[in-house]
Amino acid sequence: MEHITSDEQTHHPRSIYAIPAAIVSVVIVGIFLHFISDAFLTFVAALFLANIFMPLVALLRRKKVPMVFTILLILGVVALVLTGIIVIVGTTITSFIEVYPKYAAKWEHVLFPEITRLLGRISPGLEKDAMNFNPMSMFEPGKIVNAVFSFTSLASSFALVLLFMLFILASHGQFSTKIEKSFPRAGSLQLNMILTNIETRVRSYLLTTLIINTFAAVAMTVVLLLFGVDLAFLWGTLTFLLMFIPSIGSIFAIILPILLAFLQFDTLGTPILVGAIVIVSQLLIGSYISPKVMGSRLNISPLLILVSIIFWGWVWGPLGMILAVPITSTIVIMFENIPVLVPLALLMSQDPVKRKRRTFRKTPKVSS
Repeated sequence: MEHITSDEQTHHPRSIYAIPAAIVSVVIVGIFLHFISDAFLTFVAALFLANIFMPLVALLRRKKVPMVFTILLILGVVALVLTGIIVIVGTTITSFIEVYPKYAAKWEHVLFPEITRLLGRISPGLEKDAMNFNPMSMFEPGKIVNAVFSFTSLASSFALVLLFMLFILASHGQFSTKIEKSFPRAGSLQLNMILTNIETRVRSYLLTTLIINTFAAVAMTVVLLLFGVDLAFLWGTLTFLLMFIPSIGSIFAIILPILLAFLQFDTLGTPILVGAIVIVSQLLIGSYISPKVMGSRLNISPLLILVSIIFWGWVWGPLGMILAVPITSTIVIMFENIPVLVPLALLMSQDPVKRKRRTFRKTPKVSS
């Protein structure tokens, strides 16, 4: 059988037509998912969430632990996390209601007149717009309470995600067996290899993100507590959640606590120092450490990550922005296992040489 080199495989003639077709297909699928998001998004979220618990389920199955006890253990872990979140949210709401009058008075009598006067020197139109703007109205206790009650719909959606996740975990390993029974041996091995690769890489991303986000949240909370900034645990929790959005999330995690510090303290020294430490620490984690770790693990172009965040954010909103990187990683893995789309997978990579070497090393050898 004639030997085909890696370069010849990579530059397959049909790639010229397959690459734009693949890009158009992804866009069309994204548009379709945008319009059916209510029916499909909960399942996708459950799929990625279940991926985190898969190693635990596999370990307990090897130990012959009944599935019912495994499910109860996972429910216990989820309940523990939710309890912690509820305690933090409840404490934060109580603290905010206590300190709100102080911030409202300082904004109305000190900061707002100064900002309005400054804008008036720039343009009378800006001064007029500023007079009609009152950001503190967003944080009135009544509106905070209404916002809490609006989370009931979010709670019901999470319950549905949790239910889907438990069904996915309960059927762990069955899909692989069905593939082996449904396809010839060579095809089933290749398909299971692709699925395993996707599962392993997405899990690595999710677990690494959890660790990095926890570190960023702890760093934010500790810095704010050391300087006595109010609602430190709230900003730490928001940092943990926002950091799931690569690069962009760290910027939003910085702005709010710094603005609160300027509102809280009468002098500029402490807020400036707090802002400098927070900016340096969070940007170091969010814009350097996180992309570097994720780039080496996923080998995806940083520009592609930014584009995917924008695209999947349009498709599924905030949750789409969180899932953008694992979804894009899944697409890249699929492309690198389709010969005519290997060039596209290389274009989407941060290090094409590394991805090309791994792609062709794992390609099964076919004997004549």
